[in-house]
Amino acid sequence: MILIHSNETAESAWANGGKERLDATHAAVSRDLKQSGELVDANEIDVKGVTVIGHHNGEPVSNRGPFTEGSEWIGGYYIVDVADHARAVEIAGRFVENEFSPIEIRRIMHEPPTA
Repeated sequence: MILIHSNETAESAWANGGKERLDATHAAVSRDLKQSGELVDANEIDVKGVTVIGHHNGEPVSNRGPFTEGSEWIGGYYIVDVADHARAVEIAGRFVENEFSPIEIRRIMHEPPTA
């Protein structure tokens, strides 16, 4: 799983002329991953209407999010089925977001249930 973070700096860059390059990069990566059969799923994650739940002093609480204590949030993800970690790093390195915010690469630990 490739988790693409975002922050105010990145959002400002996209709003001030960078959106075309951002969209072109995602279109190219998505096209290439579909052609190679490596794309499982991908999507942008909306920051509107987010609710964060947890416990405070033993009581359940919920707040509007998505920001807990940080200045970054996850803006989108790709789930890829690749040969190895190096290939996932190669794919993640293509995203322009890494100029402004981190991109995480994580292994999904469990296979989906089968019937």
